[in-house]
Amino acid sequence: MELNKVLREIQGIFKESSNPISNQLWYIIAAVIISALNHPKDLTEIYAILSNSLNDQEISLEFKEAETVKVVLRLREAILKSFIVTGFPKAINGLQHLYDTTPEAIRDMIQTTPLRSEDTWEDISIQRERGNSLFKKIYGRYTDLVLTHMGSSHPDLAQAALHQLYGSILSETKIIGAKETSLIMVACLLCDNLPAQLKGHRYGALNNGATQNELELVDSAVKLLCNYYAQAPLPSKL
Repeated sequence: MELNKVLREIQGIFKESSNPISNQLWYIIAAVIISALNHPKDLTEIYAILSNSLNDQEISLEFKEAETVKVVLRLREAILKSFIVTGFPKAINGLQHLYDTTPEAIRDMIQTTPLRSEDTWEDISIQRERGNSLFKKIYGRYTDLVLTHMGSSHPDLAQAALHQLYGSILSETKIIGAKETSLIMVACLLCDNLPAQLKGHRYGALNNGATQNELELVDSAVKLLCNYYAQAPLPSKL
């Protein structure tokens, strides 16, 4: 089966045709799965589907460009957030291929300053407070237990998670919201077959507003792409 058909199948099972293309969930989930499975060149297939879908709509050029910019921003942010699970090199490669795929005219419309400002101590403090809040929302009554376990294995581990991962990266929700962020984490943990961490993030996704059906859709997307590439580990059952 061609990758385009697999992606179209994923698009179909998410049943988001009534939503604006840029707001749909399927393509950011597919993108982080492809990046996690180390096939960054195939991100061009996702971009092509989205671009063709926008071209098929009777919308102005200005609106089409605005939607395309939003799509690229969401793809970019999703891949960046995925490095928390899949590693920095995969995020670098995925983002570079996305950049190369994006037409120059669209790239010129995207801001080049960091989304996450760390110019002042106040900026950093806000990030850390935001990260703490997200961590507590995900782990709920198990928050202290999780932090204690991480701290016992390395005293800097919990601090790094709260400050660098949750504070700076995951809790930034201007482009990718908390629910979508949690579903990205679930998808990547499934790809890497990490059931211990998957359990917590599955409940975290529910705490952030995801439904059981959305979790099952993410699971299906992972399985479809794992089967297509035939080299990924079997995903853990939700």
